[in-house]
Amino acid sequence: MNKSLLALAVAAALPTLAQAQTTVTVSGIIKTGVQSVKLSNAAVAADNGNSMAVNDGSSRFIIAGSEDLGGGLRATFQVDTRLRPDEGTGTVAGGNSWVGLAGGFGQIRLGRLDQYYGLGTDQHGARATALTASSISVLSYIGGATGATAAAVANASRTANLIRWDSANIAGFTAGLGYSTAYATPEGGVGAPGKGAALSADLAYAKGPLTAGLGYWDAKDEPKANGQKGLRVAASMNVAMLNVGLTVDQSSISTGLGTAGAVENKRTAYSIPVRMSLGAGTLMVTYSVAQNIKANGSTVSNSGAKFITAGYDYPLSKRTSIGLSYANMNNDSGAAYALFTGNALHNIPVPKVGQDTQQIHLGLRHAF
Repeated sequence: MNKSLLALAVAAALPTLAQAQTTVTVSGIIKTGVQSVKLSNAAVAADNGNSMAVNDGSSRFIIAGSEDLGGGLRATFQVDTRLRPDEGTGTVAGGNSWVGLAGGFGQIRLGRLDQYYGLGTDQHGARATALTASSISVLSYIGGATGATAAAVANASRTANLIRWDSANIAGFTAGLGYSTAYATPEGGVGAPGKGAALSADLAYAKGPLTAGLGYWDAKDEPKANGQKGLRVAASMNVAMLNVGLTVDQSSISTGLGTAGAVENKRTAYSIPVRMSLGAGTLMVTYSVAQNIKANGSTVSNSGAKFITAGYDYPLSKRTSIGLSYANMNNDSGAAYALFTGNALHNIPVPKVGQDTQQIHLGLRHAF
């Protein structure tokens, strides 16, 4: 008898619970491709060569939802799981994942979210063309002054342990502030050397043919011995069938702060993305440059790179598209800039100093 009463009580409660959760959506992207890669100009001949591989373009499975709390207040959440269809692996909540509150004040979220690194980049990541062709490859990295592999600014990915506020849209303007208690590594105990904090701020405008944005990034590790800073300005304009943009980024990575051996490596980079409607599809061409590094104010010769990409994205339907792209990273003799996610998702070796990378990619993308 008690079991029957319990079952009736649970059954009566279920409709109420279902109504409380106003929306839950399931969506995602499956993006894979076939690539041909050529590595050249490395000092050791054995490091050069050609390869072909099937790769992933940051596929994902997303569960998101919100609950109406009344008075204009909503609870929101998202779990963005990244997948690798080419190898059958993935990372639960590896993408933009959070829980938050939204209302007239905008939205406050706690979790792991994009910060700074993707501001003002081209659209290769959102299309069937190669993710490796993205101008992130230059804009969010700084080559090492000693010839080391280029280091990422703002992780060149999402920021963990984040508290972020985004404003409501007011006449096309939006603003955001983010603070991370441990931007690069898992949080430790009090005074743990692996823990670090980061501050990000951004202002954007999007209305009519003009889109513009400004982003700031400032991060230090727990003992404040190492740090990063970045300032990025971006704008683009629709002119007839063309969209022309310009992004300028000045970032620095510092080591040994507070000591006599402190070193600040700073570089300026810029990118010019152009999109044009061509037939039913979109042609994209981007020219990006990382200028020479300045180490404590002194220019380091041959520490820059030039990055040229071109791609065509063609829709087969509203959800499915194919893309063909070409990417050419031309490193100076003392630089080692890599294609974005080239090693992580595209099976491309990390470049040696002075080595160039070329990629031809044929991709297929489906959104659901």
